[in-house]
Amino acid sequence: MKDEQMCKEILRLVGGKSNIAEAYHCITRLRLNVRDLSKVKVDEIKKINGVLTVQVLGKQVQVVIGPGVDQIYETFCKVAGIEQHTEVDPNEDDQVKKESNEDDIVAIATKNANSKSKNPITKLLNTLAAIVTPSLNAIIAGGMLKGLSATLVALRLMSIKDPFIQVLNIVADAPFYFLPFLIGYAAAKRFKVSGYYGLMMAGVLMYPTIVNGSTKPGTGIGMWGLTVPFFNYKASIFPVLLSVWVFAYVYRWINRWMPRKIQIVFTGMIAFLITTPIALILLAPLGNYIAVGLTSAVTKLYAFSAPVAGAFFCGILPLTVIFGIKGWSAVELSNLNILHYDFMLPNFFFSNLAISGATLAASLKMKKGIDRSAATSTGLLAILGITEPALYGIDVPYKKPLWSSMIGGAIGGCVAATLGVKTFAFAMPGITSIATYVDKGNNLLMTLIAVAVSWLAGFLIQLIFNFKTKKEN
Repeated sequence: MKDEQMCKEILRLVGGKSNIAEAYHCITRLRLNVRDLSKVKVDEIKKINGVLTVQVLGKQVQVVIGPGVDQIYETFCKVAGIEQHTEVDPNEDDQVKKESNEDDIVAIATKNANSKSKNPITKLLNTLAAIVTPSLNAIIAGGMLKGLSATLVALRLMSIKDPFIQVLNIVADAPFYFLPFLIGYAAAKRFKVSGYYGLMMAGVLMYPTIVNGSTKPGTGIGMWGLTVPFFNYKASIFPVLLSVWVFAYVYRWINRWMPRKIQIVFTGMIAFLITTPIALILLAPLGNYIAVGLTSAVTKLYAFSAPVAGAFFCGILPLTVIFGIKGWSAVELSNLNILHYDFMLPNFFFSNLAISGATLAASLKMKKGIDRSAATSTGLLAILGITEPALYGIDVPYKKPLWSSMIGGAIGGCVAATLGVKTFAFAMPGITSIATYVDKGNNLLMTLIAVAVSWLAGFLIQLIFNFKTKKEN
């Protein structure tokens, strides 16, 4: 009933059903494309309980809700009587509109969002985010189960041969082993073809002949004077993504000239006849090399100067949220698949802790009231890995806690990289993911040191510099 009431208020304040052209959602925002922007009462929407803030880009009203926006979206569509879309908003800009009391950093983000010549790297990362994000629920669940299994074995509560641990590992590994199916489905939806074609393409790459043949290097299937190489595409992203991307173009091209009455019979068949050889001989191997190349590049950067790399990545992460730059999970999952550990995801963990420390420190200097209560609650929430409420509700409006978060994160990232902190499974980058850092060595101890440093750095920097608690204009 609480969600329904909030949705009714939003619907009323955006001008009613008649003023909504389309409704989408991304990972944190309810996105409403409106017909007449003058009917939208932005300031009143911001006051609704449960709404973090409201941004306007063009004729799109973005109501920032935070985690759980998918449930709000379902309720909103039900209340408004409009059709739900089967995928998140394809426009993953997630930029913040410039307002008179916002920082120059936010203004730059808005300029980038509205620019027609948008950075192609940002576009690529946002596309990756839109494809990977729908799978994260399963991936995070698997990662947490993997962490639980590792903890039980490390603490010697159970043996690795225990039937329960064996079954637990089967469940935990499932979303990673069959990741191409999750990515294939999401990629097909993103590229505007049936998701089941994406599943079929993933099935081609995961066919036992190819997967089992990968154990014998240099083997493959000879075809037309070329060789279909055998690679193990389990837990991979780029091979199926590239294959589905090209398939979608071929499919739509065929559909344009195929008579409507026989499209369902012949379009898919011809598209696979054309695309599958290209995918198996060129696209999928290329995707595999891209994954290896990305992992190698990041590894070399950390090998060159781990403290600098850790400080840089961890320090800029709050800005990537504000700028809407996403897609890092593709690199992290690639690292886990190739290296069996990852050192990028921990940066998010330590950045989130620095945000928590800085936001809670800011709350100590606030007068009792809504802002102080919001700073306290959102600061605590950030420890769990949910930082949007703290960033949008406190850090950006007050500005200087944002800088404290970035500096604290840079310090935490530097320490973590110096200590060689790694994660061994994908999980929500909050305190509940601590089990994914357990190994047979001292990685957990190094992680706990980095946890303490990150949170304290954000907290103490906010206090030492005696930042103002009054919102600056």
